[in-house]
Amino acid sequence: MSFGRQKRLLVGWLALLAPLPLPFSDVIGWPVLAVYTLGVLLFLARVRRDPARWLPLWGMNVLGLAYLPVLAADMLVFHRGHLVAPMIHLGMFALLVKLFAMVRERDKWQVAIGIFFIFLAAMGTSVHPTIVLYLAAFLVLGLALLLRFACYHVLADFSRDDPAVGAVPLGRLMAASTAFILLLAVPLFATLPRLRSPYIIGRGSNAGLVQEAAGFSDAVTLDSIDQIRTSRAVVMRVQFEHGSARPETDQETRFKAASYDSYQEGRWRRTPARGLAPRRQGGRFVLAAGEPLRWLHVWLQPLHSRSLPLPVEALQVEPQVAGIEIDQGGAVSLPFLPNTLREYRVGVGDRPMLLGATPAGPGGLTLDMAGVTPRIAGLAARVAGRGTAAERAGRLERHLATGYAYSLDLGGRAADADPIEGFLFTYKSGQCEYFASAMVLMLRAQGIPARLVTGFLGGEYNPFEGYLILRDSNAHAWVEAWLGGREGWQVFDPTPPAGRPEASATGFWLLAHQAWDFVQFRWDRYVLTYGFYDQLELWGELRSLWHGLLGMFERGREAPSADGLAGTVADAAGGRVPGAAADSAPLRWFRWLRWSSWSRWLRQQLLRLRSPWVAAGVAAAVLAALAALAVVALLLWRRLRPPLDSTLAYRRLRRRLDSAGLRVSPALAPLALRALAAARFPAAAEATGQVVTFYVRESFGGRQLAAAERAALRAALLEAESRLGRGDPRSSFGSAR
Repeated sequence: MSFGRQKRLLVGWLALLAPLPLPFSDVIGWPVLAVYTLGVLLFLARVRRDPARWLPLWGMNVLGLAYLPVLAADMLVFHRGHLVAPMIHLGMFALLVKLFAMVRERDKWQVAIGIFFIFLAAMGTSVHPTIVLYLAAFLVLGLALLLRFACYHVLADFSRDDPAVGAVPLGRLMAASTAFILLLAVPLFATLPRLRSPYIIGRGSNAGLVQEAAGFSDAVTLDSIDQIRTSRAVVMRVQFEHGSARPETDQETRFKAASYDSYQEGRWRRTPARGLAPRRQGGRFVLAAGEPLRWLHVWLQPLHSRSLPLPVEALQVEPQVAGIEIDQGGAVSLPFLPNTLREYRVGVGDRPMLLGATPAGPGGLTLDMAGVTPRIAGLAARVAGRGTAAERAGRLERHLATGYAYSLDLGGRAADADPIEGFLFTYKSGQCEYFASAMVLMLRAQGIPARLVTGFLGGEYNPFEGYLILRDSNAHAWVEAWLGGREGWQVFDPTPPAGRPEASATGFWLLAHQAWDFVQFRWDRYVLTYGFYDQLELWGELRSLWHGLLGMFERGREAPSADGLAGTVADAAGGRVPGAAADSAPLRWFRWLRWSSWSRWLRQQLLRLRSPWVAAGVAAAVLAALAALAVVALLLWRRLRPPLDSTLAYRRLRRRLDSAGLRVSPALAPLALRALAAARFPAAAEATGQVVTFYVRESFGGRQLAAAERAALRAALLEAESRLGRGDPRSSFGSAR
């Protein structure tokens, strides 16, 4: 196989891998990738035939001109001004054409640059954790390409297109280089400056543009939540801080995101804003009176909505923003539309604290009679009966929860003139929006103010780190009703228990889902959203760790603080002696770094232990660990050291002769060395001669030693090393003269 053919194969395989993640992030379509893959496979098949003629320069120009109208249609018609996908299509087309026109030596570098740009596009538009596997595979193939190119360039000067020379062993070098690059990438990623928008914004759901979560926008329909209930995507993670006990049943965890008051023709309109929440010193907003019993730490994924989901028991919130808004229904919103992961803390009490405003009167939004038909009012009157508002609301809730079925099959209902009447009197089945909407209208027919509320219910507890996971499938709708000045707003959930959110996976699959969620959360938190403030926190922790390390060697004093350390450095620079220290800062730092200081500190820690047996056990464990490390190092050294050949044996023999007192020039020929060693050390003459003979035979004769010869070489080297130093004194005296 010629060197040119091998180079084309390497470039082809790397080009085949480069755009692989792009369809998964919806940046390009699968048909585009299929056409590109087919073109690269045709290129590889042509390379295996190794033809003499390839695409000429004029052919490249013709294909480039032919692609111009395709590019214009791609930009103006298919993607309507979005540049990411058309530019990637152009790059893939240019790369494919250049592969078939790779004739000159410099062409391979132009193709490699094109592959690298496709690789950057794939990395810049992908946010899934599995992109690390793609990065590792591309890194290995890229290193193989560069190393092979370098070897072929050197070997071509000795053997022109010799197939036997092409097999160059580079496995260990590639493995070591890949491991070194990956290890180096971690500290570089943690310390390099952050970009404000580190990813390319494309049209796909994983390319930086987050899909809207239905049910939390300004207007929702009766099937909005149904659009996301089948998704397992994680929306929120909730951690109970400082050992706070989580609720006994996850199904009672209810997060309120939005409230809706106006209903018209199957569509709910969001409750208007009431104003800003009062703020305390330190960025904490007070939602209701009282002190929180426990605090929750919440990580919220982008919902493409300004809603800030909070537990219905929320009393205070720390959203890390300048202000938050509260609507008439008590739902909290951010002043902007977040497009990245948001973190906030919530202080909660022991009972629901609904924040809705007191109804203004019969004409208020919560008593809007739009949608209340005579049939709905008559059914509400028959079911509710007489009694207090709480008693009537309870009867309506039980009637809907027990007399109707939960169903996601809503086919054929779009043509209904009144979907709520169809739900109550015809189908008698539906999903949570139907149940909640029907109860709101029936409560209003009874003169009880009520509104629709959407949010999240339930969740699954992740034991890997102790947080609660809420997914799209936990989206839910319920009812808030005003029961009078004494009882205030209360939560009612008319959806049957079978239709309320719950964990769909159980057993091993639930554990697997939670483990994968743990990986995704760490990826989102420490890779995708890792920013400037995280870097500041990292440097602060490193500084504290360094100060603590220095403090362990202070005699009778506490660890130096940041200000104290700066003062010590300033005093040392000015030639002044700090208050209680007799040495300058550089001298003390040097003393801290000495091994004697480490050993002294270790002895002090052992002596501080209460029991001498414990101290002895710790010392024994340390010695055992050091012995284990020594054994591992020895095994690695024996495993990784190169096998003994004639060249290594000859070098060892020269070093042994030099240590035995025979000073020879590096330019001395092997046969002259054998004669000189035999005259100086007659007892080792035979063994020394065998080592030299094997070296000359393998290095200058062009023949590799067999296994038996290698064993004889090792035995001769060991015998020569053992006999050196037993030379004839008379011969040594004579040579000295």
